Amino acid sequence: MATFSVKASLDTHAVLWSLADDPRLGAKTREIIARSNRSELVISDIVFLEVAYLHDKGRIESEDGLDTLLAKISDSFLVVPITREIAGIAVSLDLPHGDPFDRVISATAIAHGIPLLTRDRKITACDAVPTLW
Repeated sequence: MATFSVKASLDTHAVLWSLADDPRLGAKTREIIARSNRSELVISDIVFLEVAYLHDKGRIESEDGLDTLLAKISDSFLVVPITREIAGIAVSLDLPHGDPFDRVISATAIAHGIPLLTRDRKITACDAVPTLW
C-alpha cells in the first residue's frame, strides 16, 4: 500500500462542507483543512459516486451543476483509488451498518494509516476507524 504524506482523509460531508464553508464543519476539522494543501488531504474515489448519488436524489444541490462540483472536489483533494486491500478492509469493518460509501471511505483511512475527518456517529463510535472532528 502506498503511503502518503497527508494529515487526514475526509468523509463526504466533510468534503462538501469544507467547499461550502459550512458552519457545521467542526472547529478542529476546519483548522486541519485550512492548514493543509491539496496533497495533504485524501479522499476515496468513491466520494465522487456518493456525491453524484446525493445530487441525483436531490439531497445536495450545486448552482454550477454536478460536473462542476465534482471537478471542484477533484481539484481540492488528493483522490485515491479503491484497492484490493481497501475492499478487503471495507467488507470486514465492524460498522453498525452496511453503507458501502462509509465502509470504503473508512477503509481508505485505515489502509493509509491516517485519521478520518467525520462527524458520522456510526463511524466515530467504531473503534476500528481513527477519527477527528
